[in-house]
Amino acid sequence: MRFILFAAVLFLLPNACQYPVGSSELPDLKQFLVIDAKLTENYGKVLVTYTLTDVTPGGGYLNPPPINASAYVEDSQGNQTYFAVDGSINTAFQGVVGETYKLFVFANGEAYESKPETMPACPSLDSLSVVFTREDSRAPNDFSYYGFDVYAQASDIPNQNNYYQWDWIHYEKAVGCAVVQEGGRDVLYPCDPGDCWNIAYNTRIVVQSDQLRDGQPLANKVVRIPFTTPPNKYYLKVEQRSITPTVFSYLQSQETQTQNVGSIFDIPAQTRFSPNVYNVNNPDEKILGVFSVFSYRTKVVYIDRSQEINGVRARVSIFRPPFTSDPFAAAPCVESLYRTQNRPEGWEE
Repeated sequence: MRFILFAAVLFLLPNACQYPVGSSELPDLKQFLVIDAKLTENYGKVLVTYTLTDVTPGGGYLNPPPINASAYVEDSQGNQTYFAVDGSINTAFQGVVGETYKLFVFANGEAYESKPETMPACPSLDSLSVVFTREDSRAPNDFSYYGFDVYAQASDIPNQNNYYQWDWIHYEKAVGCAVVQEGGRDVLYPCDPGDCWNIAYNTRIVVQSDQLRDGQPLANKVVRIPFTTPPNKYYLKVEQRSITPTVFSYLQSQETQTQNVGSIFDIPAQTRFSPNVYNVNNPDEKILGVFSVFSYRTKVVYIDRSQEINGVRARVSIFRPPFTSDPFAAAPCVESLYRTQNRPEGWEE
């Protein structure tokens, strides 16, 4: 699963990729414009970029920005909110359940619009259940052979069609922020400041409609956490979203194509394109991403992996180099997609 892979390469480049190092064109990939936007009750964000093109000498991906891109959102009353196009969160935007929004984007001299999307109401995320299981379909040496299945439980809103998506994020206190050579061996440099967290994200699509369970309790498996250490206390924040029918259909069609792949930036070009964003003057242009308008609820759970369960103890999944002998050495905790100095919601030491 992704969070194990992330931990294993904790001290490597966060965007390291599977292609050979050295600047080169990605094989057999056509470049597409990406317009991916999210509006919620307490924030909004818009990302305008391109699919991957080059691999840098350092092993990272290169996404060229479009020329002079801009974006804004308009509600049914004509109120407009402008957004940066780098995907950063704009907390000045406050979405309203029941309100209808349209997205407008300008890039490379072209105008793009979305179809109108109305923000649905989201029921409370009642609880998160953690169940210890053994998956006999896996090899016994698989780190997820023993693990914890996490289920989200909620009550469906009756007498209306509802569509749900579940997402999660994992924070882990960073042990070190750099690996350097010292005396012919790899050593860890501690983080500066010490309050620094690594971040791992969900890469699987988990959606459900209430077509057969209108008004009934919902329970959906969100993720499987392996019975491994470190850390002993595994932090998990689960987000339950109420999404629109258009986005539900789009995500459901992506479900089998993107599992364990990553994101809209590296999926095969034959994937389904945006269902609700189009080029005003060239509707045939294929665009990746989606305009998603949703409300959401979150809940944090800690999974204790320090205790023996049914005669089974957690296996060690990460082997780190020793710390540097230099008492003054440190590496900066650089704010990024995969690392932060901001204390996670509900964090416990």
